[in-house]
Amino acid sequence: MRTIVRSDDGAYWFGGDRGLFYYMPEHGKPWMTLNQVRGADFEPREGRWRALAETPLEVLFTYGDLQTHPVKLQVFTRIVSETAATDWQPLPPNARSHPVLFAAPGHYTLEYKVRDQALNYSPVYTMSVAIAPAPSYVKLPLLGSVEVRILQLLILFGAMALVGFGYVSVEIFQHRRRVNEAIARGYNPYISGEPIRRTEMFFGRHELLQRIVSTLHNNSIMIHGERRIGKTTLLYQLANALRSLDDPDYWFVALYMDLEGTTEATFFHFLMEEIAHAVEKLDDLDPAHRTKLNALTYHTLPAEEYDDRDFSRDLRQVIEILEAHGALHHPGKRLRLILLMDEMDTLNHFNHLTQQQLRRIFMREFAASLGAVVAGIEISKEWERIESPWFNLFNEIAMQPFTRQESIQLLVEPVRGYYIYEPDALDFILEQCEGRPFRLQQYGLEAVNEMLRHKRRRITKEDALAAHAIIQLNGQPGVESPGIGAAALAATISAGEVQSQAPGGD
Repeated sequence: MRTIVRSDDGAYWFGGDRGLFYYMPEHGKPWMTLNQVRGADFEPREGRWRALAETPLEVLFTYGDLQTHPVKLQVFTRIVSETAATDWQPLPPNARSHPVLFAAPGHYTLEYKVRDQALNYSPVYTMSVAIAPAPSYVKLPLLGSVEVRILQLLILFGAMALVGFGYVSVEIFQHRRRVNEAIARGYNPYISGEPIRRTEMFFGRHELLQRIVSTLHNNSIMIHGERRIGKTTLLYQLANALRSLDDPDYWFVALYMDLEGTTEATFFHFLMEEIAHAVEKLDDLDPAHRTKLNALTYHTLPAEEYDDRDFSRDLRQVIEILEAHGALHHPGKRLRLILLMDEMDTLNHFNHLTQQQLRRIFMREFAASLGAVVAGIEISKEWERIESPWFNLFNEIAMQPFTRQESIQLLVEPVRGYYIYEPDALDFILEQCEGRPFRLQQYGLEAVNEMLRHKRRRITKEDALAAHAIIQLNGQPGVESPGIGAAALAATISAGEVQSQAPGGD
């Protein structure tokens, strides 16, 4: 070869001993496709392959060129880490894969390019790989080699299982101890003869309670129903609910008062006395407000001389005191003073004039802040005057006996976790009580007493039958023996085992 000359068209002329040669180089670039990495998993969201350190990997690819035979193509590769890059290295001729082994964890980029015989290079093709640390192994007896991470999980789960087992064991032990202590001390949660004051012992009327609370923002309620159906209990629970209610627009002051035994002459004096005493108990009541309460007219007049007009003047003062108190402690909320008046049947014996005076108080301008929930067995609706009757102020609600589900709840929930009712005992009590809450309390009380007498925690039908006999012997109205006489039932219980329960009202 003596001479090389490049022509204007980009070709080359070679001159030598053998003559003159013409060569036109080809400028087409080779192509390459990276297919996959064996031994690694592809993460679509990150767009990279993931593998473990010290794990053999194999990158599979294809390549070609329009003018050059594949065996004449040369593939080059290098590895770029987060801190450095290796030199380009050729792969064996006609290679279709590239074995790789990463010793250290980190993020790597594999770069590839292809060169043809005309010295044309393809673009650089890349593949990202994330290498995680290789797991460590320990040898254990019987198990052989176990990955440290798996061993840690086994230890963690074992510890959790041990703690859980210990916790359950402690709970079972404590539960058994509580049951044994309850039996030993004669624990009996049922309340017979008194209204239910504790919220946790209130069952079966939650929906009715919520209905009344939702209505009291702008209305007054009259509750009526048969004796001992739960009216007094409902009033106590209503007072608890209103005192703890976090209403966005109103703050409630709920006052319970029992009208039983109140005479007509002292009626208004009694109402104001109850209201004033309740307001005095408000937390953080200003001393100036206490002074105003002490200056109310009812302090200076005999009870028999205190009439509805005196009551109206004092009530206006009380409402002003409460509104001033609310401005400080319940800013932005309107006052709602709710009088919870039990035994409202007392008004049946009052003169129509006194009844109208009560109605007039609720019609005064300050009564926008006043409401009431009254309860009675049968509040008289007899009215012969032309004026609107006093009871027209109230929305009526009739209290009904419990449903079967509510009755079961009242019996089962108080002793849950301590005692268990057998199904036939539960069915017997439900049949006898017909949804009357006071009767359910009586049967529950006596059945548990009978069960405790035998040092058991299961309430059987025999316990329920004994309770039935005790209640019947105590002269409870409306109790009939189911198929056998009271004397026969009573004969199964010695005189020393029968405990009398006084039938209080609610």
